[in-house]
Amino acid sequence: MQNCGYRNVHGVARIGGMGLWARWSAIVDRLPSSYAEAFAAEYARGAFRRASRSRAIAALVQAAEEMSAKGEHAVAEALYRKAAEVGDHRAVVKLVNWPGIREDHAAMEAVYRAAITAGDVQSLASLAALRARQGDTAEARVLFTVAIESGSVDALTMYATFLHNHGEPRELSEAIEHRRRQVAAGDTGSLPILGSLLLKVPHRQVEAEAMLRQGAALLRTVADACSLRCC
Repeated sequence: MQNCGYRNVHGVARIGGMGLWARWSAIVDRLPSSYAEAFAAEYARGAFRRASRSRAIAALVQAAEEMSAKGEHAVAEALYRKAAEVGDHRAVVKLVNWPGIREDHAAMEAVYRAAITAGDVQSLASLAALRARQGDTAEARVLFTVAIESGSVDALTMYATFLHNHGEPRELSEAIEHRRRQVAAGDTGSLPILGSLLLKVPHRQVEAEAMLRQGAALLRTVADACSLRCC
């Protein structure tokens, strides 16, 4: 009987069926990491050749999860890396918490930068926080600004924490006053940023929550409008 292989839940064909997949991955995991990387590269090429970008990325992440569950960690890491390199944030989170990477700031930075280059805006704030820990507060400021302007919700509170811990004297209060002026001038996009900054100021919790609620309502309105246009 001819072995035609099968397709996983993402519609990506696995070469030669389960038997060959299992034998190949088992062999690869016993070889040096360069072979695991070659395996992941070939799997990624096949996935992107046979499926749409989103389905191919999903297939990479699923394959990585399966390899990790089987204890084939070298292959899993290589597959997660391929997914991260095309901007998948789930894979980024897995990698920066991976043994051998999470202890190495340079390795974490490389993961974030590759993902950002591929369009993962969610990694901007994480890279900014990492750069702050590494002592480069100038780049951290730039990255936080880009992250906030890109609509990253996590960046709002992380930026406020950054100013609280690393800002110059009066920088936090000056940032608050700047955002107040922007809100007063009709810049509703500054509402969530102002709210996040106020969270770091004693006795401003009520005002901060009010700003954040208004900002969240605005973001929902914008998101709904975008959804209607895309339908």
